[in-house]
Amino acid sequence: MKIGVISDIHSNIVAFKACTKYLEEEGCDEYLFLGDYISDTPYTRETLDYLYEFIDTHTCHLLRGNREDYMLGQQRDIEAGISENIWLYNSASGNLKYAYELLDDKDLEFFKSLPISFDYVKEGYPTIKCCHGSPDNSRQLVQLGSDEAKYWLEKNDCDYMICAHTHFPGEFNYKDKHYFNAGCVGIAINDAGFAQCMILRDCIQDGKIVWKPEFLKIPYDNKKVVRDIFALGLFEKGKWFVNSNIQILLTGIDHAADMVSLAAELARKAGDTTPWPNIDDHYFEMASKELGIPEYSSF
Repeated sequence: MKIGVISDIHSNIVAFKACTKYLEEEGCDEYLFLGDYISDTPYTRETLDYLYEFIDTHTCHLLRGNREDYMLGQQRDIEAGISENIWLYNSASGNLKYAYELLDDKDLEFFKSLPISFDYVKEGYPTIKCCHGSPDNSRQLVQLGSDEAKYWLEKNDCDYMICAHTHFPGEFNYKDKHYFNAGCVGIAINDAGFAQCMILRDCIQDGKIVWKPEFLKIPYDNKKVVRDIFALGLFEKGKWFVNSNIQILLTGIDHAADMVSLAAELARKAGDTTPWPNIDDHYFEMASKELGIPEYSSF
């Protein structure tokens, strides 16, 4: 039995197709998709259309990630007329707005249909708890070796748990239970030019069936993705946040979360009480320079 595990595609159809091609050639029997299909790179429509085709022709089990939750939240805010929460084309929310405007009703209904966690159950094989963040929160970061990982391993009835969201692949074993993270397909940290994914294989150990992970790094054309970020208009819509994603794509260095936090801190220190997502791009620029993020103006 071989299971392909794919998470955090982030609209990167180039990396996504490289992964599925490899996993198909390896003869995967089934696939687990662990959310964050969209945002951060410019191929939202192409990614979802390809995903729909893939799940129609393969045995797949899917959940939704925090990015899909953000999209559903934006839909609710728009329908409720909560104007202060509506995304703008700026560094705070432009990247998300770009993705949202490429969605249609089918996509949003698809996101609604997905759980944030599920148990992968296959007769004769150990059950796997699958989630994006944690079993009850798509935004929770369950880092390898963390107290959160220990908590969820102890709480779960399953001996195996797979999470996504952190963008750090690896394995953590605790009290005879196992946590795997497949890493990130679309904007992999520390692996510029590679998409991270995983194959789970069953094997016999001490007379019982167990799951063994193979952590993969699949090469793809990351420079094409960066060129298209400019050519397809994402850069000008998402500004400094997209700029930080380009740094990850080209170098593997990730300052995105630190940049967002520092921009908010700089605004507070300046006495600027403008609510998110209306925060001025000036603070993102200041934060980027303080963190040493290069300014990409073209590629």
